[in-house]
Amino acid sequence: MRAQGHGMAMTSTQSDEEAQHFWRALGYKDAGSFDIDIPGYEQPPELIMLKDLRLI
Repeated sequence: MRAQGHGMAMTSTQSDEEAQHFWRALGYKDAGSFDIDIPGYEQPPELIMLKDLRLI
């Protein structure tokens, strides 16, 4: 993505998934989260993660 001119990457994962540790190991930082608490659609918080591609 950096080669295509992008300066930042964003991903997300649910807080109860192991993937958050994978993304952090790759240098992604927590940038926030949101909850879906509508009855019948509830799920664990979604973590938003960002990585500054200019630093690599």
